[in-house]
This record gives sequence, structure tokens and C-alpha cells, in this order.
Amino acid sequence: MAAIPSTSTVVAAYLLTDAQQALLARLHTYSPDDPHAPLPYSRRLAEAEGWSHDHALAVIDEYKRFAFLAQAAGHPVTPSVAVDAAWHFHLQYTLEYWDVFCADVLRARLHHMPGTGAPDEAAVYAQRYRDTLDSYRRLFGCEPPASIWPRPVDRQAEADAEAAAEAQQPERMAAVAPRRAWRDRLPKLVWPAAAASVAATCASAQDLDLLDYTGPQFLAFYVPACILALLLIVALQAIEFRIRRWGRRTRKASSGLSADEVAYLTGGEARVAQVVTMSLAHAGAVDLWSVHRQGSYVKIADLARAGRYDDYCAWLNEQPSGTVRYGVFRERLARYAQEVVDGMRAQGWFWAPGELRASRMAARAIALLVLGTGAAKLAVGLSRGRPVLLLCICMAVFAIAYRIVAGRLTGFGRGGATAAGRAALLERRNAHEQRAARDARHVRSGQGASGIRDAERDDPDPLLWTAALFGAGALAGTVWSAYAGPVLAASQVSSAAAAKAGGGTSSDSSCSSSSCSSSSSCSSSSCSSSSCGGCSSS
Repeated sequence: MAAIPSTSTVVAAYLLTDAQQALLARLHTYSPDDPHAPLPYSRRLAEAEGWSHDHALAVIDEYKRFAFLAQAAGHPVTPSVAVDAAWHFHLQYTLEYWDVFCADVLRARLHHMPGTGAPDEAAVYAQRYRDTLDSYRRLFGCEPPASIWPRPVDRQAEADAEAAAEAQQPERMAAVAPRRAWRDRLPKLVWPAAAASVAATCASAQDLDLLDYTGPQFLAFYVPACILALLLIVALQAIEFRIRRWGRRTRKASSGLSADEVAYLTGGEARVAQVVTMSLAHAGAVDLWSVHRQGSYVKIADLARAGRYDDYCAWLNEQPSGTVRYGVFRERLARYAQEVVDGMRAQGWFWAPGELRASRMAARAIALLVLGTGAAKLAVGLSRGRPVLLLCICMAVFAIAYRIVAGRLTGFGRGGATAAGRAALLERRNAHEQRAARDARHVRSGQGASGIRDAERDDPDPLLWTAALFGAGALAGTVWSAYAGPVLAASQVSSAAAAKAGGGTSSDSSCSSSSCSSSSSCSSSSCSSSSCGGCSSS
């Protein structure tokens, strides 16, 4: 692995304190790679980000330089996108990150800190990034490599270019406002359009003599029309779903789904709560146990080990004796589930209910046409004194079927993964299965179950993905089975209680971001206020 400069190569090293020089020496010798791991950190990072191994080693080298700057720069620091990716990946190795890198190498905590969503947050982090590059030049005596530390955009030049473009295209800019105004007014036009469609239906029905059909003739036409209408609604949703692969994306998507996002897509809020709680228990941040017929409990153990979940552990620490039922902790983590959903929507991984607006409005128009035709025939039948009970039943069944179908369609009545999100989820599942197959070959080649369990202890990441993809029940026989038992017991107790009350339960989950503590905060341009906003060291 590439190494950061030793103390002698740093500009003005004589100005560094003894502690800072010692930190440089420790970082110089530190490597996050486990020499005994079949797939060490650097190769897994390269695979996850699509880099060559040499580039991944260079990024790790810069990541260690960034860690030094976080301690020595004397001001808040912000990583580049590549450095931030290495940092995020390192955080998944919880024991290595907290017990070795922070405790032994940095001898200080280095946390990610969630963004606050302040209006000027982007400008603040942009300035911190420029300050970080300046400190890099000052302390390391060289330019940061542009392939890893891209140069910040000249805001003044960008503003001048935008002003020139606006001056050259006033008519185009003036035309944008009316188009936006029409889009804003579109929802208000739905009901007038619906009324017009019903009127048009009645008129067309009159022209086609549908209203003069006998009762059996009209039902022979109307029942297949209802079925075809439902099939057409499903087809329209599928067409828009496939065309708009990336949903309503507002920022560039990450290279893949995170474990929290996978957990939400496969199991909802409850699955995310399981993943977060077991991760905290494995890191030593909380204790997790179950009591027979009483459920499971969560107790704060070490707030310093909470990592990106320290906001939730801080809340847990404030509770009496630092202990709550798992169900209460899961409800608290549900707040993070919404952050996960918001992040996926911004990246184009997730459809919120009602976001497939074009096909949804078309579906409503189709339903109104069908019901309008039935209502017109109903009025004719009543005026002629004919029996209309079967027609009323057909209309009621169609209305109920429409509500059920629309409620189950992604982007209509419920949220769900976009086409791109489903592809990313399938890719993650395939990658996990390939790794499981490699582990199985290691067992057959003589490593043995004890060796596999030792590897699971050192690198919990595969277990994290197993829990996210398949739930806590899939962890039986692993080192995480001790954590899976209590969360599953809590689910069984809540299910039993719901059954006694005549209700039901759901199984969903949630997860969180990172946090911080002292004088040095940071954020990268790859993060948003819904994910990681910065860092600090203490």
C-alpha cells in the first residue's frame, strides 16, 4: 500500500508538535488491509467503487492524509468525493475503525456529522473544502492529486457565465415561468377534466347507442370493459415505470445501494431497525437481550462506539438507566427510515406514493370513463323502470377493484423501488451470493467453521448485508446470531400481542447516518443533508 509522507518530508515539520509528528509516524505505518483476509479492504473498496487496485491504494493514502489534516489543520476540514468514499467504507469495519484506527492510530474520535439542511450549508462546505486544500499544500508541501482532490469550481467565474447566459437568452428565461405555472396549476385542473370526461363519456355512449342496449346486452359489454380498464391501468403504470428508470432524481446517485437502503427495500422500517440495532450491538455501543415472554431490551453501553448512529444512542443514554424496550427503540429509529427514503428518492432509487403522475392521472380518467358510462346507463334504467341491481354491483366491484389495484401499484398507492433501484438491489444480491459461494469454498478447502466465525468477527460486513437482504432470521449459526435472537424475539412478542388484540404487525426497518464530537467538522460533495454532512475529531 502507498504510504503517506514521513515526518521528514512534510514542509515545516519542525513547526509540528511532538504529538503531531508521532501521529504522522503512526499513520505512515498503518494499513487498513488485513494481510490474512482473502479480500482485504483495499480490494473491496476498488471493487465497490469500480476503481483499479492501484487507484484504491492511492485514495487510501489520501484518506490517511485527510485524517491527519482533521487533527492538525486547526480548522474544519472536508474530504473529496473519493476520500469520502474510502472513509464511508472504512466505517463499515466497526471494530477496525474504532478500536484500531481511532483508538490506537489517531488516538481521537473521527466522526461523520449529518448535515443540518441549512440554506447556506453548501457554501460553507465548499469553503471548508478550499481551506482543506490550502492546509494540504501548507502541511505536505505539494499539490493534492487532482484525480483524487478535484479543484473547486470558481464561483465568481461561474456566476459571471450564468449572468452572461441570462443576458443572451431573456426570451427563453421568460418562457420558463409560464411552463412552470402550468405545471403548478395541473393538479387544480384534474377535477374539471374529470367532469368533462364524464360528460364526453355520456355523449359518446349516446352516439354509440350503448344506453339503448338491453340490460343483458349492456352487462355483456360492461363487464369485459371493466376488466380491460383495469388491465390498461396496470399496463400504463408499467410503461411509465420502465421509461422513468431513475424516478424523480434530484442529485447524482451513489455507486450502489447502502445496507440501510437495501434493508428498507427488502423489509421496510422493521428490517432497518434490526440492522441498525445489531450493528450497534456488534460495535459494543449497546447491549441487547431478551426476557422470556416479556420481549427484548436495549441498553446503552458505550456512546463513543455509536458511530453514525450516535444521535439515537445519545437519546438512549438520556433514558432512565439508559434502557428501553426494543420496540421503543425501533420506533425511535423509524425517524431515520424516513431519512433513508428521502435519500433514495433524491438519488432516483425510490418512488414515493403518487409520484407516477402521468399514468396515475390516466388511470383516474379511465376509471371515471368506466364509472361514468355505468352511471349514465344507471340513470336511463331508473328512468325506464328497469332493474339495475346487477349494474350497481358491477360498478361497486369495479370501484373496489380499482382502489385495490391502484393501492398496490408502485408510484400509485404505495412507494417502492424504481427500475434502477430494483436493478441495483439485484446486483447487490448477486454480489452477496457470489461472496457466500466463495466462503463456502473456503470451508470445503479446510478453513473450517471456526475460521469462518473468526473472519465474521473481524469483518462483519457480510453479516450486515445478510441481515439487510434476508433479515435477522438468516443469521442463525453466525456470530451475529446472539444479536438476531433478541430482535426476533421482540417481533414474536409484538406479533403475539397484536394477535390477542385482533390486529396485525408489519416488519419494516430503518438506519442512520454519522455524527461527531469536537473541533474539526467536514462534509464531501458526495453527501447531502439527508446522508453525511461532515466530520469531527476529538
